[in-house]
Amino acid sequence: MEKMINQYRNRIYGFVLKYVKIPQHAEDMTQDILIKLWNNRHKIRSMDDQNAYILAITRNYIRDHFKRMVREKTYLEEVIHHLPVQEPSGLRTVQRHELQNSILQIVSELPDRQQEVYHLFYDKGKSLKEIALELNISPYTAKNHRAEALKFIRSRINPEVFLTIFILIGNGCL
Repeated sequence: MEKMINQYRNRIYGFVLKYVKIPQHAEDMTQDILIKLWNNRHKIRSMDDQNAYILAITRNYIRDHFKRMVREKTYLEEVIHHLPVQEPSGLRTVQRHELQNSILQIVSELPDRQQEVYHLFYDKGKSLKEIALELNISPYTAKNHRAEALKFIRSRINPEVFLTIFILIGNGCL
């Protein structure tokens, strides 16, 4: 039986890796499957088609793994949905307002095309491809306008404020 398990180890690993794509997860899952096979070794010895059984065990384990992931994701989303929403403090609201005004002032100093790209990308949430179509420019040019606008804004705002902006944007506060 040990010989058979060693024989199938690489095949099981390769099959699992094809679906989970993460080598460490594939290795862990392969170990679990091999343990399951070892625990059922007496049953396997008496089977005519051991290959089909081992493949079925592997396939079922992968399917169960993905079902478990979906349940965990659903559970986490439900927990996050029920977390209390923290309202910004008065000071944070004032700081955010001042920061937005400061950014708007700097953006108004940008060339017209960079302003357009900036507003379409950051205010309206359009992709570079959508912006390119709307402004009749290439996506690469839209990307360059966005990069130049950010470069200009960075040069006008001190680093601490710039970092704060991106933290706030990342948290959906701006």
